[in-house]
Amino acid sequence: RDIDLADVVREVMKDLAFYQESGGGVTVSGGEPLSQGPFTRELLSALKNQGVHTAVETSGFGARKTLEALLPVVDLFLFDIKSVDPQKHLQLTGVSNQLILSNLDYLSSRNAHVELRCPLIPGLNDSDEDLAALAQLVADHPSLDAVTLLPYHNTGNDKYKRYSLSNPLPDLASAGQAERERWRTAFAG
Repeated sequence: RDIDLADVVREVMKDLAFYQESGGGVTVSGGEPLSQGPFTRELLSALKNQGVHTAVETSGFGARKTLEALLPVVDLFLFDIKSVDPQKHLQLTGVSNQLILSNLDYLSSRNAHVELRCPLIPGLNDSDEDLAALAQLVADHPSLDAVTLLPYHNTGNDKYKRYSLSNPLPDLASAGQAERERWRTAFAG
């Protein structure tokens, strides 16, 4: 349904006491929030004016001018990196990661609060080379607030069946403990 800015702000502000008590706030997610930059900026600006902590969950695939406009009203960027390898990123997502990595560099250069989030899918983007490249990306951005490894899980498989959708990874099991430990070890050095 279509909803206007005032309605969103009114709905969010119903939970202001909860945000204040918990230290939480509002995260704009998607789709891709950068593709709706003007609305996202207006919304987050209105919420910041009300004292609400703001975050944007993004793939980083958006215009630089959108990030520039959002920077003053975003407290935290939850920034996903699918693959550092350009060819693998293109293969997995259908788009180049050049803009994404450039936008990560931009946010880092502006001392933005960024949590790098790395969805790892066994056999697709978790090879030793992938992990080494990701660890190097992290090392190249020492101002990152946090790095979160997001293990693949297949709990969405039932949704594909329920909605008669084609599952791109129907036989892939959720990441196991051994895989998770190997991933953590890649970042411990």
